[in-house]
Amino acid sequence: MVTFRAYLIILSVLFIQALDAQNRQLPIPGYEQRIRQSVNAIRLIDTHEHLMSEAEALAAPADFSCLFTNYQQSDLISSGMISEKVYNILKGRETKLEDKWDAVKEGWENMRTTAYGRSLLITAKDLYGIDDLNEKTYRDLSIRIRAAHQPGYYETILKQQSKIDACLIMEYNTTSPREVEKEGNCNFRRFFVYDKYCSFFGYNKMRARLSNYGIEFSTLPQLELLIDSVFAMDVRKGIQGAKFGVAYYRTLKFDEVNRETASATFEKLKANPDHLFNFEEAKPLQDFIFFKLLSLCEKYKLPVQIHTGLQTGSGNEITNANPTGLARAFFKFPNVKFCLLHASYPYGGELATLAKNFPNVYIDMAWSALISPSYTRRYLQEFIETVPINKIMAFGGDSQTVKGAYGASILARETVSSTLIQMVREGYLSEAEGLIVAAKLLRENAIKIYNIRLTG
Repeated sequence: MVTFRAYLIILSVLFIQALDAQNRQLPIPGYEQRIRQSVNAIRLIDTHEHLMSEAEALAAPADFSCLFTNYQQSDLISSGMISEKVYNILKGRETKLEDKWDAVKEGWENMRTTAYGRSLLITAKDLYGIDDLNEKTYRDLSIRIRAAHQPGYYETILKQQSKIDACLIMEYNTTSPREVEKEGNCNFRRFFVYDKYCSFFGYNKMRARLSNYGIEFSTLPQLELLIDSVFAMDVRKGIQGAKFGVAYYRTLKFDEVNRETASATFEKLKANPDHLFNFEEAKPLQDFIFFKLLSLCEKYKLPVQIHTGLQTGSGNEITNANPTGLARAFFKFPNVKFCLLHASYPYGGELATLAKNFPNVYIDMAWSALISPSYTRRYLQEFIETVPINKIMAFGGDSQTVKGAYGASILARETVSSTLIQMVREGYLSEAEGLIVAAKLLRENAIKIYNIRLTG
């Protein structure tokens, strides 16, 4: 009797497993390779870059040290093997190649296992044919980099090797925007960074930041008129949106402030021009201006990128960058598209909750694959499971150089491929669904969210 009961249990389990396999639509063998091939063939939309112009890049040192530009320097400094002062020496054109290598070699060995380090190795191998960076290869790598630094190399790396059709460039100088969009045939779209209006803690600093616009102001209404004027000027120049990086120096918790309170703060700053006010004293005016800028983004129908999560560099306060502080802004401006950057590392769960609950909140995973591929895979799967798929973007290089953008693109493609393969393997997605999701993540969503019209 016991044997017969056990036999029935086994049959029941097998029957349930068979039904489960049917329901899960087990993938056809070879799906891993097909998904990777499809992902690698997608023409990317790059949602976030800080690229210098090609002319600026050609004027910079062309040796192995240029591969440490941007985030790699942070890990060198974090390793404790190199100071920021020494790193600045590395960027000089007159520094001997051997001296550069002596300065970075110990730090490099300690940071080569980070994702920033892996990105450097990917770039060295794919673009310059050097499998590793070490005592025996840094000279040869430098020779190959120097040989490749010729007019037109931006187009080669971005359009041909990275397969990028458009880049959103962060532009800081609104009075004389760099003509980076003229380099090559890649479509460069400018996002202007409006931190200058929110970052002042003293009246003199505020005036210094805004004096080059040729408009004097001594009252809050005059300052608002200046902001209106400059914003309209930027729109005429063709900006694609606005970006805020204020989480580098203050919390993202913005409160609504009435005009009387903001004006009183303004007058206090003006009455004590030489005093450097602390954050709490300046916050009411900062918050007021932030909402003022969001109202202009709403007026001109511009999407907004906001830095959330990890700040590059050393000694930052990570809690400043928790995206949950932005909820008041999401409620107040339902018609503004808020694109929260960098997968909010390490606040991925909070980001998923915000994007799920607010129709006007979008996930932009720019930089995240460079920070941590495993975090990106883990939270990309969670984002797909929790957030409508039209609200997620999976690639932005967030680099100063096209070489950095290339390495970031490879890491982003790999994290998308690995995530979708896992979800297809588990039966959560079919292979066909996985391919549709990949195209949305790496191209289609960015075109729609950022209103990109491709040319050429």
